Amino acid sequence: MKHPSAPLCCLLAALCLSASAGEVALPPAPPPAHFDTESVTNAPLLRPMMDRARLLRASVSLWATPSNNVEVAFGTSRGGDGVLLPGDESLAFGWENGAWFLASPTNRVRSPVFAEPAERTLSFRLRVREDGSPVSLSVGDGDLPDAFPDVAAAPPDWIFSRAWDTVRLTVRGTDERDEALSVRLDTDAGVLILR
Repeated sequence: MKHPSAPLCCLLAALCLSASAGEVALPPAPPPAHFDTESVTNAPLLRPMMDRARLLRASVSLWATPSNNVEVAFGTSRGGDGVLLPGDESLAFGWENGAWFLASPTNRVRSPVFAEPAERTLSFRLRVREDGSPVSLSVGDGDLPDAFPDVAAAPPDWIFSRAWDTVRLTVRGTDERDEALSVRLDTDAGVLILR
């Protein structure tokens, strides 16, 4: 029985790992510059990652109060400059007025309202087919594992697009800020068999 050389195995493993995942580096939202308390930051979604993506995972953490708002939005920048302007987003989710929300330009659903301020983390996990159509969706937090059961039962087409090129983080409100966002695009795990 022949065994592949160690350098070849290392190269193949490195290629599999580099093709399988992509963390989106989104800087924290800056302090607000105006009295409206809004601050925004954008990050590009690289075309090779979007073309191969089969799994979108995101989490947003914040000090969740009735008066603050943290929104994660995905879309296509109309100027092609990596800035997602209002109206460019095709998917948005986050925290608003005491509840989690999930939205498109024509749809908006909200979770039940949480009465007490608390540190909260929303986890978003979407699996798509090769053509980008949704297969499964899971959205929730520790106190509400299934925040949008009707949407998760039949994920709509608007929940993902391979044409997206930008993700935006928008923060509003006067309460304490400590939001954190993580976005990751992965391909399906593959199996490499060497004989």
